[in-house]
Amino acid sequence: MSHQENITRIRAVNYALGNLKEAVVFVGGATVSLYAERRTEDVRPTDDIDVIIELWAYKDYSVIDERLRNLGFVNDQESGVICRYTINGIIVDVMPTSKETLGFSNRWYPAGFANSIVHDIGEDKIRIFKPSYFIASKLEAFKSRGSNDGRTSTDFEDIIFVLENNSSVLEEMENAETELKQYLKSTFQILINNQHFEEWVDAHAGYSVNPATQYILERLKEFTNS
Repeated sequence: MSHQENITRIRAVNYALGNLKEAVVFVGGATVSLYAERRTEDVRPTDDIDVIIELWAYKDYSVIDERLRNLGFVNDQESGVICRYTINGIIVDVMPTSKETLGFSNRWYPAGFANSIVHDIGEDKIRIFKPSYFIASKLEAFKSRGSNDGRTSTDFEDIIFVLENNSSVLEEMENAETELKQYLKSTFQILINNQHFEEWVDAHAGYSVNPATQYILERLKEFTNS
């Protein structure tokens, strides 16, 4: 029931955001099943919901912080994470697109935000990254916190899920704007050259399709060599 659990949390957070919901884009592992062409429950449950908002300075975040608290969001001070809130028992990370705001961000948040797409979640609609930007943001996250081990990385797991369950993502990556395409090609080439890469892919590829690992590897090699 992981897909349904994640979507239920996303809906609850989207509703709680009130008039702020038009200003955010949902990112992170909770959205990964939305990229599958067919509904699947075979996704990991996530403990938190991540959203990003376009901000360029700390003073802008202070304004958003006050608006969130007025909507019922509570700063999760015990976590030690400056952008973390709770609402109705759900952990929500509200992250800025710009590193200058809080001192951290993801390289692909600004462009991912600018090129976000609308996704229907049944009772409402939200904005999420295009699949290619989702993968780029996850690759960047894996670089910074993956400890160079794809077997244990949830970011790497999410990448493999999208590659396996979205047949058009490689075509989208191939047709991506130049900077994004070059980043994806060079980063995947580095991974392919890693002697452990096939083992990492195999750790997360689904068992319902027997040759899933080889299917993913072949598609990535075609992409990086094109």
